[in-house]
Amino acid sequence: MRFNLWNSLKISMTIIGTTIGAGFASGREIWEFFGSYGEESSSGIVLATLLLFAASVVILQISWKERTQHYSEVLVHVIGVRLARLFDYLVMASLVTSTLVMVAGSGATFQEWNGSFTMGIWVMAAAVILILFFDLKGLMSMNAVLIPVMVTVLVVVCLQFLQGTGWMFVPEEGDLPTLPVWPSAITYTAFNILSLLAVLSTMGRQIQHPAEIWVSGGISCLCLGLLASLYNYSLLRVKSLISQYEIPLFALMRDYSDLWVATISLILWLAIYTTAVSNVHGLSFRLSEYLSFPPWVIGGGVILLLVPVSRLGFSNLVTLLYPLYGVLNLLILTMILLYPFTKEQ
Repeated sequence: MRFNLWNSLKISMTIIGTTIGAGFASGREIWEFFGSYGEESSSGIVLATLLLFAASVVILQISWKERTQHYSEVLVHVIGVRLARLFDYLVMASLVTSTLVMVAGSGATFQEWNGSFTMGIWVMAAAVILILFFDLKGLMSMNAVLIPVMVTVLVVVCLQFLQGTGWMFVPEEGDLPTLPVWPSAITYTAFNILSLLAVLSTMGRQIQHPAEIWVSGGISCLCLGLLASLYNYSLLRVKSLISQYEIPLFALMRDYSDLWVATISLILWLAIYTTAVSNVHGLSFRLSEYLSFPPWVIGGGVILLLVPVSRLGFSNLVTLLYPLYGVLNLLILTMILLYPFTKEQ
């Protein structure tokens, strides 16, 4: 076995693409989970980055050693056969509903562009099915192309904002948070764990050397941590304006041209897209154990079945579905992090 740097980079881009959903790219997750805690938010980002790194490495290690094909096989090693059967269906339901929210989010995005909600839904469905047709290699290649572009655009926006307003940050009076930030950092990590579990559990057979696991985990989490820190630092400069924007990112772009605003809108849609692809990819590989069809056919069928339900609306779905999986996510994250200490030697 030889170490393959390019393979490590593709895995790391997939981790980033799965984590940078619309919530991260828009700045809403960064502000709610970290920025709202003021100066203490930086320590929360460091903790969340370390937890994401540890969880990603553990999942990839299990997937590589056991040659797993889907998340259920990883769950068996993490929480045992009996609990894995129960959680298998809960994770499946979570991935379906999360994908449903992403599809509805695409419709809402097209509405913001003065298009139709229906068109946004079908464009997302077609784009997801297209990537699934090329299997895991298609997913990794897509992230290898899109993620550097998305990250670069977000970094440029933050740097231009800081260059125009000054680099030094002077905290306002009353900036001290009333609650510690570490619980929010743990919650943020748990919030992202199911999508990571779904996609990373399918990558074991792609890993050629164990060092690729550590390198891909390190690159992805370092990139996410630095981007989140830069983003958070920028948002703290416009703290008083955040409440005026549904998308905090636009608070950094008040004087930008229409072309820049259109570019950022496209980046937000791509963030929705990469997360949706990861979810459907993990789901289709799991369902392929029950259905004798290629994963891309199964994934395409799931997407098409979700199209009518997505008409319930983006905000309604987020409000209804996201809180239901909070406890599930926290428990699975805890068991993944404890796995190296509890596994049978």
